[in-house]
Amino acid sequence: MSKELLREFYELCDGGVCQDLLTEDEKLFVKTGGLILTGIMQKADQENGNGRVYSKKILQREIENYQRIIEDRRALGELDHPDDSVVNLKNVSHMVLKMWWDGDNVMVKLKFLKRHLETFLKV
Repeated sequence: MSKELLREFYELCDGGVCQDLLTEDEKLFVKTGGLILTGIMQKADQENGNGRVYSKKILQREIENYQRIIEDRRALGELDHPDDSVVNLKNVSHMVLKMWWDGDNVMVKLKFLKRHLETFLKV
C-alpha cells in the first residue's frame, strides 16, 4: 500500500491557519459547489459598520441566547440587510453553523445555500 501526504489549505483563513476545520459533511458540501465561510461577525467595544458600539457584556448575553437557535438549526439570514428584522424564508441565503469568541471578536461560521451562491459571488 502506497502512502500519500494529505494536505488541506483554507485560503480564507488568516495566514492559511484555520482554527475551525470543516467536518466531513461540510467538506463534501464544499466539494460539490457549496460555500462555507468563517470570519469576524462583530467586535466588542468597537464601532461597527452601522455606527453602533456593543459592549462585550451585551454581546456575551446575546450570543448565549443565540446559541440555542444555532443548535436548533434555525439561525438563518438573508443576503442583504433587509428592512425588517424578521427573516423571510423565501429570501434565506445562509445558515449560522457556529458562533464563538476569539478575544474581543465574535467569530461565525456560515453555510451559504447553493441557490444563492451566484448572487453572493457577484456582490
